[in-house]
Amino acid sequence: MVDTSPRFGGLVVASLAGVVGMKYLLGGALATVDVTSVDALLVMGHVPLTYAAGTLLGLTAAAIAGGFVLARSMTVALFLGLLALSIPAVRAADPVIAAESIGMVVSIIYLTFRSPVERVEQAPVDESDSATRYGSTLR
Repeated sequence: MVDTSPRFGGLVVASLAGVVGMKYLLGGALATVDVTSVDALLVMGHVPLTYAAGTLLGLTAAAIAGGFVLARSMTVALFLGLLALSIPAVRAADPVIAAESIGMVVSIIYLTFRSPVERVEQAPVDESDSATRYGSTLR
């Protein structure tokens, strides 16, 4: 069986997804209780869409950090979708959304060439030099 492990670049992408996802979840919660309605905290001004984006970004961050094999395609698809939804905010020169969009574009370029998850093979054990030769059951 092959184990998987996240790479450092994958963890950076996961942290971006986690931070942006948390921003959307908190923005949706603040808009729900009518504390504030800051456009940088909402996706296209819709609270349900904001909750959905935050939840999906959190799942994507967990998939990358957990070493899920399909995390690359999930992340690219979600980032492309969020970039498409944030075009009006970028055109309105919102600096927060513009910075997030730049981070997502750089992440998509990174994910185009590298996988955020690497496969870790088990190291071969030489039986003649292992502890089992001397009667130990530890491995």
